[in-house]
Amino acid sequence: MTTVETSGSPSVIDATVHHHWASQLDVTDYMSAGWREHLGIPGTLPGGAGAMHILPATAYRRPGGDYIDGSVEDPLAPAASDPARTAERIFGGGRVSRAILSHDRGMFIPSVPNAYRAAALARAMNEWTADRWFGHDDRFFGLIVAANQTPRQAAEEIRRAGQHERMVGVLMAANGLNKPFGHPAYHPIYEAAAELDLPVVLHPGGDQGADTLTHPTAGGMPSTFAEVAALAYSPMMTHVQSMIVQGVFEKYPALRVFVTGVGVAWVPGLFFRLDVNWRGLRREVPWVRKLPSEYFREHFRIGSWPFDRAPESDGAERVIRALEAFGGVEDLVCYASGFPAWDCDTVDDIAERVPDAWRRKVFSENALDWFRWPERARGGARAAEVAVGEMPVTGELGDPSRRSYASEDGREIEWVPAGD
Repeated sequence: MTTVETSGSPSVIDATVHHHWASQLDVTDYMSAGWREHLGIPGTLPGGAGAMHILPATAYRRPGGDYIDGSVEDPLAPAASDPARTAERIFGGGRVSRAILSHDRGMFIPSVPNAYRAAALARAMNEWTADRWFGHDDRFFGLIVAANQTPRQAAEEIRRAGQHERMVGVLMAANGLNKPFGHPAYHPIYEAAAELDLPVVLHPGGDQGADTLTHPTAGGMPSTFAEVAALAYSPMMTHVQSMIVQGVFEKYPALRVFVTGVGVAWVPGLFFRLDVNWRGLRREVPWVRKLPSEYFREHFRIGSWPFDRAPESDGAERVIRALEAFGGVEDLVCYASGFPAWDCDTVDDIAERVPDAWRRKVFSENALDWFRWPERARGGARAAEVAVGEMPVTGELGDPSRRSYASEDGREIEWVPAGD
């Protein structure tokens, strides 16, 4: 492939690299003796048995393989499990200067049914990343794994692991409580993240595990990996909408969120609809004081991977036109390769698809501004201005079946509830 100029970007930041362990013993070695005994040792029984698998089961795997070729030297080793080889693949071209390690299927460990084991494994994974990966290459940065089915314990781990300056965010992938991420049960996690100036990173797949009660798509369980892959953005839209509508960003005004693994083309449709419905239904959520899209622009950034590809010859241009209809997307998108996933994107893949004027922001500036890098001045938490969850008297009830709102051009528009 021809190398594409990234328009003067001083260095590329890769916001999503999935690292893994060569053996689960690499991680369990960081657990207490009691937990190691409980989990066992692979190979101590005939047929390689002797240990519980620490990875949660998943019903959906890609038939042709989950990873690109060449991600490991040993064909029997898990993809991206060798720090040296992974560093060579990510940094070898001399264009990427920082990479955020985001875990592979290990990110779903917080959803295992045993909450105590999940918390112990999350802590061990954080220690393993800092020791084995940060120690190998100072261009690697990491995300704190939070066992979110016990949110207060997860908050304690965030405050502990967040003292490491190269932990630049908090990973929320597994849906440990089987609730949308705006639910108040998860709020202790956001409180700790805001306190430490760490963005929360949302990654898809946490609704697919065999041990979770939620579904990866609306309407029921899909039959194939292809369906799950095509609709990966579906639960993410639920989580994003939930965080906004449930008042997370009014309660924690300094909180930042990074969404990765679902592309970017879902954004315009969600907020065109959500903004309109908020106008008519905002009496139910009085703490949402501005358009949902305004919260999104202020509190969210989006990973480019996997960048949406329309099938026509002008497919890239069509996607960009849809994003430009939403406006300001160049300020929201951060380059993410998704390495070593089967559909990962190289720097050149993205440079070919985004306008020249976007490249400096997409490849460097947006991520540099968003994550808690060691050189970043710490912001910390800010006090809430409204009481989220309180229902004030407003005198706005009027006719219970009709609402009206003022449009941006000053006209009064009638909004009629569905079923009227």
